[in-house]
Amino acid sequence: MTEVLENVKKSSVGHPRRRAKSILLGVGLLVGLLAMSGCAQGSYPLDVFYEMHYQKSFKAHEPPRLSVPESAVGWFPAPQATSFTGDGQHLYQVNCSMCHGETGQGDGEVLQRMIDVYGYTPVVTPNLTADPVRSMGALGVAGFMGSGLVVMPNFSRLLTGEEMQLIAEYVVNCLQGANPQACP
Repeated sequence: MTEVLENVKKSSVGHPRRRAKSILLGVGLLVGLLAMSGCAQGSYPLDVFYEMHYQKSFKAHEPPRLSVPESAVGWFPAPQATSFTGDGQHLYQVNCSMCHGETGQGDGEVLQRMIDVYGYTPVVTPNLTADPVRSMGALGVAGFMGSGLVVMPNFSRLLTGEEMQLIAEYVVNCLQGANPQACP
């Protein structure tokens, strides 16, 4: 009888450990299966997105759109000048003098570096006081500013038409000497 009691004590002592191992093994298998099933469907195992534009029902949540009257005219304020002073000299110094130079002779620091370091050869003269540029007048100078030329960028996105016209008039009147009275 004592032998039977000792066997029962031994089996009851080992039994809770077996049960704990079984539970841990079961939980581990369950977690592993969930992880594998989640990874098998891609980066988003569930089709739940918090961003509105991913939802299939996004269009249904938009408010109703009203028709615009046919007589409506869009109004947008004119672009503001980028210059603080609004004169051609300041605009020329900020946007053009680095290549064309302070006096428009084509001796600006950036252009000289492009020639010396990078071996650039100007196709068109950068000298704004040269005869070919003088013959273009203010309209031609503004046209080249609006379209760009070889390494000269297109200024139509950087400057308004009024600002380009102010620079062109400064070049013709002051740098080329057509009307020195108009110069500051």
